[in-house]
Amino acid sequence: MREIYLKEFKPESWANMVQIYQERYDQVDPIVKEKVSKSSIPEEIQIVLLPDMGEYLLTWMDRKVLALGNETPSDYLKSEAGTKALKAAILRMPR
Repeated sequence: MREIYLKEFKPESWANMVQIYQERYDQVDPIVKEKVSKSSIPEEIQIVLLPDMGEYLLTWMDRKVLALGNETPSDYLKSEAGTKALKAAILRMPR
């Protein structure tokens, strides 16, 4: 799955998504943002996912996800290519 997502990754699409979600992220409870900010989740991924997932984001990062080839999102973050693939997968997530 990583290879498929990596081929799809477009930095400009990701940048647009981050920009779109920034306003919603700014409205997230500061206590939740502080808790998640202490994790190893990259800030841009927090901006895009935290408004919809809330604290569940911390749990989701360590759960095997079928759409990620039954790997965890945290597994993807172990390399630059994996991080790009995860971002492409996030872009595909239904909203």
